[in-house]
Amino acid sequence: MKINNIYLLSETKFAKAISNWVLDSHIEIGEFKKHIGQENDIDGLIIFTENQSIDKDCNELRDIFDKKQKPVQKIDINGTLNVGVSNFTFWLERNNCKSILAIGADSLVSNPNFERLLSHLKA
Repeated sequence: MKINNIYLLSETKFAKAISNWVLDSHIEIGEFKKHIGQENDIDGLIIFTENQSIDKDCNELRDIFDKKQKPVQKIDINGTLNVGVSNFTFWLERNNCKSILAIGADSLVSNPNFERLLSHLKA
């Protein structure tokens, strides 16, 4: 992957899972605090979903990035694996995203498709 930084909301199961995923890579992890204008330093937003379901907090962040005309990508962990991986890779390349905010519900962590997707994104 060509990502340099991944920002995460603090103290969530989702954030811990993403942090563990990038543990042995060159990607730096940062904490995202949505009320300080930190989105100005982030190139794009990636939203991990389960059956296209997005919670209220994710929708609010998507709206913030949309208003600032920053690229947003959704990946459904229950969707076709190859499509999700290809779309994510293409999105990163097309938008030249080096610093992204990754968000998702804590319930995603218990879905076996989440770990399967992350293992394929690492390749």
